[in-house]
Amino acid sequence: MTAALARFVEAHGRAILLVVLSFAIAGALFIFRLPVSIFPQTDFPRIVVLVDNGITPVDVQMLTVTRPLEEAVRIVPGVNLIRSVTARGSTEISIFFRWDIDIRDAQHLVQGRIAQITPALPASSRFYTNRLTFSVFPMLGLSLTSPTRSQSDLWDLAYYTLAPRMYRIPGVAETKIVGGRQPEYHILVDPARLNGYGMALTKVVDAVRSANIISSSGMLQENYHLYLTSVTGLLRDKQQIEDLVIDVVKGTPVLVKNIATVEPGEKPVYNIVTADGRRAVLLNILQQPDGNAIEVADAVKAELRLAGKDLPPDVKVGVFYDQSLLVRDSIGGVVESILIGLALSIAVLVGFLKSWRTTFVAAIVIPVAVLIAIVCMGLFHMSFNLMTLGGLAACIGIVIDDAIVMVENIIVHLSMGQAPAEAARSAIVELTPALIGSTLTPIMVFAPLVFLGGITAVFFRALAMTMVTALLASLFLAIFFTPVLAARFFKPRSGPALTNMEEAEQAGEGRFLRWLSAKYAASLSWSLGHPRTILLAATAVLAGTVGIYYQLGSGFLPDMDEGAFVLDYRTPPGTSLDETDRVLRHIEQYLKETPEVDSYSRRTGARLALAIAEPNTGDFLIRLKKQRDRSLEDVTTELRHKITTTEPGIEVEFPHILEDLVGDLAFAPQPIEIKLHNDSDAAYKEAARLVEEWLPKVKGVVDIENLTIPIGPAVNFRVDTEKALRAGFRVQDVADLQAAILDGTLASNMIRGERLIGIRVRYPVAARSSTEQLNTLLLTSPTGQTLPLSSLTHVEVEPATYEIRRENLRNISAVTAHLEARDLGSAMAEIQRRLPTEVKLPPGTDVEYGGLFQIQQESFSGLAMVLLGSILLIFIILVFEFRSFSHPIAILVATILCTFGSLLALFVTHTTLNISSYMGAIMVVGIVHKNGILMLDAEQDFTSQGMALKDAIFQAGRRRLRPILMTALATLFGMLPLAIGVGSGAQMLQPLAIAVMGGVSVSLVLSLLVTPVLFYVLRRQGL
Repeated sequence: MTAALARFVEAHGRAILLVVLSFAIAGALFIFRLPVSIFPQTDFPRIVVLVDNGITPVDVQMLTVTRPLEEAVRIVPGVNLIRSVTARGSTEISIFFRWDIDIRDAQHLVQGRIAQITPALPASSRFYTNRLTFSVFPMLGLSLTSPTRSQSDLWDLAYYTLAPRMYRIPGVAETKIVGGRQPEYHILVDPARLNGYGMALTKVVDAVRSANIISSSGMLQENYHLYLTSVTGLLRDKQQIEDLVIDVVKGTPVLVKNIATVEPGEKPVYNIVTADGRRAVLLNILQQPDGNAIEVADAVKAELRLAGKDLPPDVKVGVFYDQSLLVRDSIGGVVESILIGLALSIAVLVGFLKSWRTTFVAAIVIPVAVLIAIVCMGLFHMSFNLMTLGGLAACIGIVIDDAIVMVENIIVHLSMGQAPAEAARSAIVELTPALIGSTLTPIMVFAPLVFLGGITAVFFRALAMTMVTALLASLFLAIFFTPVLAARFFKPRSGPALTNMEEAEQAGEGRFLRWLSAKYAASLSWSLGHPRTILLAATAVLAGTVGIYYQLGSGFLPDMDEGAFVLDYRTPPGTSLDETDRVLRHIEQYLKETPEVDSYSRRTGARLALAIAEPNTGDFLIRLKKQRDRSLEDVTTELRHKITTTEPGIEVEFPHILEDLVGDLAFAPQPIEIKLHNDSDAAYKEAARLVEEWLPKVKGVVDIENLTIPIGPAVNFRVDTEKALRAGFRVQDVADLQAAILDGTLASNMIRGERLIGIRVRYPVAARSSTEQLNTLLLTSPTGQTLPLSSLTHVEVEPATYEIRRENLRNISAVTAHLEARDLGSAMAEIQRRLPTEVKLPPGTDVEYGGLFQIQQESFSGLAMVLLGSILLIFIILVFEFRSFSHPIAILVATILCTFGSLLALFVTHTTLNISSYMGAIMVVGIVHKNGILMLDAEQDFTSQGMALKDAIFQAGRRRLRPILMTALATLFGMLPLAIGVGSGAQMLQPLAIAVMGGVSVSLVLSLLVTPVLFYVLRRQGL
């Protein structure tokens, strides 16, 4: 069969070159067409339902909104978990599904269930349903500031000038405006004059609402024409509002201006937004899921330059966040690593092959295999991101392995006097089975990742698919393309032909390689003579592997200096918006004094994440200068110390943006989360307090937050229903009046050009600035009776209440924290060991550990199953290939021992065991066993020629030394740029590269010594 394949390759050389060239050109074209992003696009199996219901008390919100919604969505197929947070007037429900569920269909089912129960929910509730992907968070943030213009003017410019321009840009999905004030007209009613006419406030609202309409009346036929008729009383300006008739009292029309003043105003909102310390309006830009982050960012900035002509000269538009900078730096770092790795791998080949012609034939496989992999990425609708490019970078030193082995074998046959075409045929016949086996087995390592679920799959499925396609391309090229090139580029041997295989193998070796070959021959001979010593050494390596594993720190994601971070904060419950703003001005001053800070934006009463925020909460998004002396961690440590020492009343957290993004998507934003449940609300709140007080005793734990979050006190005006009814009031009438007095009632909207301007009826500030003033206000009922509010109600001040957190319909609390200068694994191990003995929790309290630690444990469990599944698949393939058990056992035992090198490299470089380094250890299994296959395949050849077992193993080791050295060194040098960690993208993949380099380095010894010795022992035992 291999002989027929060799004849096919020789006969169709031109066609093979044309096919390869076509794939290479297609790959080059796809380079410019594939989207670019930071992570692979994916749908997280989580749907978030946000409910806004005014300022409804927490307990009422829970009973009337949260619980019915939880029970309704619980029956949607595929639901795994439901979590909810209920605050005053707001509910956030997170619905988690199995990873194999189509989340788009699930979202439709959730929306359908909500629609079914909507009639039973409060009419004031507004629902928002979000399906979570990486693109639901802004990729670009713009800030509008001006020293002279109002927040209304800036909001108007953002909404009507900039936002429409952004929507015209391909790849932009949505724009969101945060901050500013939406312009309105306010009808400020004078209570005395209103009561003087004996009118209720609701009459003013009704008058505006009923007059400011346009209604179609029908069609009119006249003089052979058909006319549309309408009735309208649309208000066009302030004067028309003032002249609007409210009612006729004693035959005299009462106009709006008789009882109120009309002034330009702003929609009441309780948030403050700043950019670099100045009041601002923020315009967040979200891209399409398949959008190109760099192209979108460049297009937005180009549009901003054009839009500058339409903006007033005093308005400054700045960029406070630009994800494309991180994408450029990360992708650029990985691309740089690919190019450097390519150059280093070629240098290795030149050093061994000592011929540019020979090196070209082997090295051309690298770019061609990469281009073929890019074609496959395009066909699978993938993007250039950290994972796909990381897969290509990791492949640089691996895809050339098969070509190296093929070229080296062709050179040997050339040395024996064969013509280039004949040497290529001989190499194909001799190596094809071994190459297929050695390539399929690493593919089996990555195959289980394609079916893996969870966060790990989000990151590494794309990497695995990229590596699989690149490895398959390298196999195709080694068998079909490399021999065709060799037949055309290689020259016949100029001197006399070598008839001895051993002489032919050594013909191209330099002095150093001959010395190394001699030393290896002596080592292998000694090892075969002392198998017990070698096996004892292997056992010691295994014990060392276990020992190092338990000494390693662990985490979830590698630490990355993203050049930006988030500062979340919370002031004491009930703190007013103005007081919170005053405190945060001090923090802004600290940011201005920090030399590494380039720019920042601040939200108070709003959040970056998908959540409804209280006026005492919010966040900063802080961008650092690219050229700086201190790391991101150093800057956050200093800021944390300043804030906690000077502003002890404020709680702060410093999450990294990408880690926070992943955590938000998975609803586990903090590394440490200790969840507490007790049937008694008071008991689990007390448990949370005890854990919060104890947690600072654990070294490295910072930013501790008790999620039993208090909400400020409330003032209730309890209506005496009997008195109210006697005066002509219903309870709803009193509620409507008070709402109109405080925040006002939006009576209607004025159309002015393309703008809608609200018309709001409310009382002046002087009449609603305190509880006492509200009590003395005179109210007129619909029946005409006038009396003070205090005669209908009495004031009740409710103490602070708490947000209600639930998981699978039961109340819980949690304490969360971040870490500083400590790994997640050791910190959680200490917490799990000390907490049960040092904290006396109320009886019946259940403790669970969530957060990123839980995701880490689930990811490690999944990766462990991938590793075991990979080893099993490799074993099955090797049994088929070698038709014995001794070959697979010898190969896999040495392969597994190579993980010692991976863990040792992580330990020496102080790198934690995280999902990246874990993936590197799995890759080692897929890479290094190829050496064993090559060696024992050669042993079979020598044994078939009649050699004794020991002699065959010895000759196989000598025969495969040079290709094993070349492939291992090519892999090491190809990984070196990633291991050094150039750019944020390389930092993400740095642990992976370190683990691979450590494992491959150790494999040089284990594959060349342990594999042959163990195989020798197994064969002697009859396996």
